[in-house]
Amino acid sequence: MSQKIKNPNEKGSGFIVGIIALIAIVAVVIGVVLYMGRNQPIEGLPDEDVSFTVQYDGDVVRLASDDAADDAVVAEVYEDYSCSYCAEMAQGGHDDELQALNDGELVVEYRTLNFLDRGNEGHSTRSLALMQRIAQTGDARLYWNVHTLLMSDIQEAASWDDEQLAERLKMMDAPSDLVDDVRNGLDLADAVKVGDANGKRLEGIIGSVSSPHVIVDGKDILENAQAGGLGDWVNLALEAGKA
Repeated sequence: MSQKIKNPNEKGSGFIVGIIALIAIVAVVIGVVLYMGRNQPIEGLPDEDVSFTVQYDGDVVRLASDDAADDAVVAEVYEDYSCSYCAEMAQGGHDDELQALNDGELVVEYRTLNFLDRGNEGHSTRSLALMQRIAQTGDARLYWNVHTLLMSDIQEAASWDDEQLAERLKMMDAPSDLVDDVRNGLDLADAVKVGDANGKRLEGIIGSVSSPHVIVDGKDILENAQAGGLGDWVNLALEAGKA
């Protein structure tokens, strides 16, 4: 009677089951790590109080104090959320803008652009749609702080998916229906139209579409701004409006 000799290189069923179990454990561990990472508190979110209101009117988001005088300077701000120079201007002029808005010296009309999406529905259009949606809630504090968030690091902001953006809004006490809308993906159709309309308006004023630009009394106050002087835009606007 002969005896069959087993190939020492042959893998048994137990070995295969062990490999499958190991893969399953690794997948679970990765899933837990990702879940915990997604649910960790996000530090450093903007949290400033404001003393002005926000109104959404067609292509314009208007920030103004209820106490703003009739002769308050009105500045049309053209910016694109993918524009590094816009981010420089927003960060550099942040404190001056907040003070001038709260004091009623300045009224800011944001006419957001999306030309840097190059005809696609990218970060510029998504951010435009988000800020429209926030403005429609009438929550000026949320609008101001989300604007600060998006402009503080535009490269990082551009990498957030809908879920990551929704989580940040939730932690900033945004209304639950707004958070849900962002998580499910905002409709961008109207934002595309607004970006195009603001681009055409800007082109009618200065002859081209670029960013940033601040228009006061029909003139671009940044036209002769010195290099690195974008952060002084509020003072330039107030000077031009009171001249």
